[in-house]
Amino acid sequence: MPGLDGIYVLSVKSFTDRIAHIRKELGAQHLDFEFVFDHDAAELDPAVLARQFAADTQLSRAHCSLVLKHAEAWRRALSRGQRTILVLEDDVLLNRNFRAGLATALAAGRGLHDGWLIFLGGADTKVPDAFFLSKTPIFPLPLPTAEGYLTDAAAMARRIAWLDANRVDLPADHLINQIDEACGIGQYWLRSPVVEQGSVFGLFTSKLDRNRLKHSTVYNWLRYHWNKIRRRRLRGCWVKLRARLGG
Repeated sequence: MPGLDGIYVLSVKSFTDRIAHIRKELGAQHLDFEFVFDHDAAELDPAVLARQFAADTQLSRAHCSLVLKHAEAWRRALSRGQRTILVLEDDVLLNRNFRAGLATALAAGRGLHDGWLIFLGGADTKVPDAFFLSKTPIFPLPLPTAEGYLTDAAAMARRIAWLDANRVDLPADHLINQIDEACGIGQYWLRSPVVEQGSVFGLFTSKLDRNRLKHSTVYNWLRYHWNKIRRRRLRGCWVKLRARLGG
């Protein structure tokens, strides 16, 4: 797509079901991409772990792996001189408006100061009233999860510099928030989400979220879709109605 220099999918060599899934999703969108298989949890280099993570970290090997995979995508992009990339985790679903939403996000990114991230998901996540009343395609909010986002070269360079100077003790999504806040990187949401995280509602078994593993697939599916309705559709209608009535 114009303005998009690369698509990186974070996956694990043994996750054959997820690999087949994401190939189908991006193939249907006629988009080229590459996998990031480096730093699989079963193959983590002890020297890399000791250098990058806090000595007393409570992060699992899977969480450490995902942190390193995000960083690997940024490093690859910078080494190739890529200015804007899309990073996806391997369990994402792309909705029918994905290409249009991606084009909207890319256009919005071109209007931002260097050093930004645009989150493409969040369909079930709480947002402030101002989100619903905004007329702009993107809205400034911290990243809630990291399954799908656009980011630019300036932001990637600042994150890598931070990682080279600091040790990590947070999972990927919280870590990106920490780094971006520290490095003055602007975070935004696309107001109409175009990706969803399949492991949240049972399409795949979660490899990271122990809370989801406590519940059945049916429960996770129902909770996810109810949250989409109550947090975005119903609340959005209420906020807009109240604004029209002057409340």
